[in-house]
Amino acid sequence: MDLADIIREYFVNPMQYPDKYAPYNLVNTAVYAALALLAVWLIFKGLKRFGLKVDREFYFAILPFIVFGSAVRAITDAGILPREVIVAGATLYPFITPGIYVVTFLVVVASIAASLLLATKKRKAVWWLKAIGIVLAVVSVLVLVPLLKFWAHGLLMVLLGLVGVGALKAWERAKKGKTRFSVVELLTAFSQCFDGAATFVGVGIGTPATTYGEQHVVGNFIIDAVGTPFGFYVLKLLFVLAVIFLLRRELNEKKPDEAEEKNYILLIITIFGLAPGIRDALRIIAGV
Repeated sequence: MDLADIIREYFVNPMQYPDKYAPYNLVNTAVYAALALLAVWLIFKGLKRFGLKVDREFYFAILPFIVFGSAVRAITDAGILPREVIVAGATLYPFITPGIYVVTFLVVVASIAASLLLATKKRKAVWWLKAIGIVLAVVSVLVLVPLLKFWAHGLLMVLLGLVGVGALKAWERAKKGKTRFSVVELLTAFSQCFDGAATFVGVGIGTPATTYGEQHVVGNFIIDAVGTPFGFYVLKLLFVLAVIFLLRRELNEKKPDEAEEKNYILLIITIFGLAPGIRDALRIIAGV
């Protein structure tokens, strides 16, 4: 099997033939993970180069873009957007994974560039970035609103997502105010728990409209090993709590560089929790 055959078998066919191939396999999962890590490093360096601080304000400015990308992915699941697009004779898959991550990234980059141009003393670049993201998020979600119907499933996912927040708040009470978790840390905990909750609700419960299966190799392995989708949710909860406590121990928030590094790591963990979680949640609530 030559390189072209490998690319077709492990990367193209899963996107082109979703009925015959699982969307993820060991090969494309490993490659996507490696590319994601490289992208994470390059993006952090790029932000520093353009003088953008990775603080709480920047964290909140990126959140709407996560909603936008996830909603566009769900819109594709609903059949409103095509899975494939032909450009100059080449077949592209911009609205499904991993293409949607590339598209969302390019939208964020374009939005950052526009924000830097629009920035004034009154309105900083991060303000414009958040405004652009909110508009894109609202428009994309509005497309799905007529399809949304299984609200009880959505409520259950939110409640399970809040368990991570509750665990951190319980730790605060146990420490009698000596420990205070930031809003960024609380949202990071919610993001991973929400993703685990979406998997549990979709795979373990389903909806009257359709049933769902775990698409990711790692997720399938964990569910098979534990024996229940709820086990995946529990592991997500334990994972995010461990990461938050580890970062608090290893990085000093009083040092600007370490504070930015911590915020960036939490942002990445939030993205990889909320992005699939919101997509799955919208898909489940819409029953598509």
